Amino acid sequence: MLMKILFTGGGTMGSVTPLLAVWEAWRASDSRVTAVWVGTAHGPERTVVEAQGISFLTLPAVRVPRYFSLEWLTSPFTFLVAFSKAINIVRSQKPNLVASAGGYTAVPIVYAAKLLGVRVWVHQQDVELTKTTRLTVPFADLVTVAWERNRNDLGDRVKLVGNPVRPSLLKGSRERSREAFSLNRQKPTVLVVGGGTGSAWINEAIDTVAGSLTQHANVIHLTGRNKAIEPQHPDHHVREFVDEHMADALAVADVVVCRAGLATITELAALSKAAVMIPLPHSPQEANAQMVADACVVLDQRHTTPEQLLEQIVALLDDNKRRADLGAKMHSKLRTNIADELVEMLKSL
Repeated sequence: MLMKILFTGGGTMGSVTPLLAVWEAWRASDSRVTAVWVGTAHGPERTVVEAQGISFLTLPAVRVPRYFSLEWLTSPFTFLVAFSKAINIVRSQKPNLVASAGGYTAVPIVYAAKLLGVRVWVHQQDVELTKTTRLTVPFADLVTVAWERNRNDLGDRVKLVGNPVRPSLLKGSRERSREAFSLNRQKPTVLVVGGGTGSAWINEAIDTVAGSLTQHANVIHLTGRNKAIEPQHPDHHVREFVDEHMADALAVADVVVCRAGLATITELAALSKAAVMIPLPHSPQEANAQMVADACVVLDQRHTTPEQLLEQIVALLDDNKRRADLGAKMHSKLRTNIADELVEMLKSL
C-alpha cells in the first residue's frame, strides 16, 4: 500500500527536526512514500521542509500565552478557524498517518485526524510535558517519549524510545566545513547556534566578545533569520541559517554554544559534542538543560555576562580531556539513532 504521511509542527524548529528524521529514514527505506507538511506561515520551518521535497501548507498559529494578553481572548476564535481549515486539509490530502512532535499547528490537525478516522502518532521530546502533548495524547494511536520521566507522567501506554536525529546530520565533514566557511586550519572551531529562530541574547553576547574569541578559535555564528550581525574579524563567520551545511558545521565544531532545545541536545548527544548551554529563561529548556547538566556547561543568562561566557568557552577550548569527557557523557544521555526503529513502529500501526 502506498503511504502518505501528514506531518504537523512549526513556529520553531524544535517540533520539526524529529519528524524530519523519521521522514529521511522512511524515504530511504521506501521511495514510494509521500508526505505533506502543515506548519506556520511565518515560522522557520518552511524552507527546510520544502528542501526535503515535502509539500507545505499552513494553518493559523494557535497559542495560549503564559501570561494574560489579548491572545487569551482571541485564541478560541483562532482555534475554530484553524480547526475548520485542518478538517479541510485532512479530507483533501487523505493521509494514512498524522505525525506530531508539538508545535502551534498540531492540536487542530490531530483533532481533525481523529474526527476523520486517521491514525495519529504523537512524540514528546522535551523533559517537561508541553501543552500540545497534553491536548493531543488522548487522541493518539501511538505515543512515544524521549525520557523515562515522560513515561511516568503519561502512563504505561507510551513507549520510551529516545529522540531521533536526522541521518543526514551524522554525515558531516570537517573538511567540507573548512572549505564552506573558509576556516583557519590552525585554530579550533566554535559553533554558535540559537535554534531556528535564533537567540537575541546569544547573538549580542557573542557579538560583544567576538574580537577576543576569534583570537582563540574560528567562530561559525548562526544568528537565526533576520537577525544577522556584522562580523568583526575574518575568523568570525556569520550566517543567518545554513541547513545545507549544518551537518558539516557540527562535524567541525570543537565547542557548541547553544540554547537547550531538545533538537539541539539530540544532535549534541548523537555527535558527542561538548557544549556551553544557555537555556531560554522561563521555558521548558530549563528542565532540558537540568537533565544534561553534568554533560555540558550550563549558564543562566540572567546572571551571566558576555565576558563570563567567553571565559567558559575558552576554558573548554583549552581542555581537550574535559571536552572529550563531556561529549561522552552527552552521548550516553539519550538514544538518538532510532529513526529506523520509529519507522517500523509506525508502519505497524
